[in-house]
Amino acid sequence: MGDLAARDYERMLDLAAAVMDTPAPESPWPLVAGELAQALRGTMVLLSDVNGATGAAGIDAWAPEWIGSLPLNTLLRKGLEGGHPLARHYARTGDQRPLAVTDVVDIETWRRTESYATLHRTVGAVRHIAIPLPTIEPGRFRTFVVHRDGPDFDERERAYVRRLQPLLVSVDRFLRQLTEWGADVRTADAAAETNLTRREIAVLSLLADGLTAEAIGRRLGISARTVHKHTENLYRKLAATDRLTAVLRAQEFGLLP
Repeated sequence: MGDLAARDYERMLDLAAAVMDTPAPESPWPLVAGELAQALRGTMVLLSDVNGATGAAGIDAWAPEWIGSLPLNTLLRKGLEGGHPLARHYARTGDQRPLAVTDVVDIETWRRTESYATLHRTVGAVRHIAIPLPTIEPGRFRTFVVHRDGPDFDERERAYVRRLQPLLVSVDRFLRQLTEWGADVRTADAAAETNLTRREIAVLSLLADGLTAEAIGRRLGISARTVHKHTENLYRKLAATDRLTAVLRAQEFGLLP
């Protein structure tokens, strides 16, 4: 029942390729949200960033147009204040496992919460499954939450989100590395001008540090062959023929210090 089909793995590979080809400075999270909605028959997918200490919440979302017109940040805050079981569980325990609401409380307890009433009244989606991202600071939790109506998530769907979570964690770590590497506004504009992807910018930064293809592959979790492919794309987009020229061209564009 919980076994994944070949098509499930194909979807994950397709998503990984699409995320890595996302041009900077665009966020790859809408791609992820769209995939989650399609794979899990979700009505709405939210990426929530909640500070458990202050209650401050940020949100990114995929939703049909009629839902997208709703004040989602307000709904999220009301859901948190209304005692959403998943929010309470993650804030209290620091658990990083993907979980559905019914993994935390029984359905009758869930139906008695104010959060259930708010979501049922506004979007009609009361089946939720969460996929946590790594915590950045104590008391803060970030999760993708897939919302839908109808039956609860079955074992195959739960297996799917467990398999997908490491990919999302890697994407999140990669985005934060880009920030650490100084992806400021000027760099973002230059990346857009040259049409470099996020992965290509990462390879470029490490090339400038003098790392070999093998070392870059180990740092980014990809093969040396893939590094060479990204390098070829870099040379083409920067009109360069070697590493030094590519680095100098990147500096001219403001991609590197």
